[in-house]
Amino acid sequence: MNTARLLIELSNAFGPVGYEDRVHEVIKAELSPYVDEIYRDEIGNLIAVKKGSSRRVGVFTHIDEVSLVISAIDERGFARFESLGGVDPKILISQKVRIVCRDGKERKGVIGMLAPHLQKPGSKGDVPSFDELFIDVSINQDFDKIDIGDLAVVDFAAFEMGEKVSGKALDDRACAAISIETAKLLSRYREHPTVYFIFTTREEVGAMGARAAAEALEFDLGLAMDVTHHSKEDGIEMGNGPVLTVGGPNIHKGYFKKLDDYARKNGFSVQYDYGSGHTGTDADVVQLAGNGTPTLLLSLPQLFMHTPVEVVQVCDILNSARLLSGFFCSLEEVEAV
Repeated sequence: MNTARLLIELSNAFGPVGYEDRVHEVIKAELSPYVDEIYRDEIGNLIAVKKGSSRRVGVFTHIDEVSLVISAIDERGFARFESLGGVDPKILISQKVRIVCRDGKERKGVIGMLAPHLQKPGSKGDVPSFDELFIDVSINQDFDKIDIGDLAVVDFAAFEMGEKVSGKALDDRACAAISIETAKLLSRYREHPTVYFIFTTREEVGAMGARAAAEALEFDLGLAMDVTHHSKEDGIEMGNGPVLTVGGPNIHKGYFKKLDDYARKNGFSVQYDYGSGHTGTDADVVQLAGNGTPTLLLSLPQLFMHTPVEVVQVCDILNSARLLSGFFCSLEEVEAV
């Protein structure tokens, strides 16, 4: 499928933190023809292997989405909930949600709020806290099947808007699309490293999936991908190519220079972000694996992060994949010299 359609399929898949099985199905259907092996590890990462030389590269993209977990439900069909990951309560008001229950069935709900006419004058304009929000699940005749621990995500269908795609969970499934497109492009090269494309679980609550995979697989180079904020003030804009994190304590200086030099010599448009401390991505834990893993961070500019209407530009996905596939193969050329 084309890249925009792939982004839509990835966005629409139900995949709250730690329960990314439906996202796995989308990835496997698209990626399987281009890799030698694809499997799920014990913690829940999906790992696809593109076999090549003895050099081992790990590419980390998380596929969990910020989500909700049911914490209580009453006899009327009103469910209390907590957040999994960084959810702003402002974006939840008046949203529809999808709930996948223990019996495997999907049920619906709405997050309403008190009508303006009924609000007290002093409370108008206040943003309710999680303690004040409920999901009305009484629209389901069998809402009694919804139970504590069931998971919910905002019910929003992704769509194309010109050269962009908008939808939920494009943090970080847009970067999962980069991994898929990179694997496709590597199939055109005769020599390349052995590349592990790791679609990680639980990044939104501490990057446990990336930590487990990096420790188990022991890479010569780890490259994490995540989204970053489109910001003209910071010189980072959609449509201007991937963002390379430079400097700071997390980025390997030698490999950064190799990637930056490759981009410059081959005419790739890239942008830069300075890593002053923790990046808040899988890169933070990948670098700590074993005796230390040389780690890079490539980011994708995005609008409206952690909302149901995140926006990315398709050309940035494709240009990132072209850059990475060529860069990985250039590592083989350096090794051969």
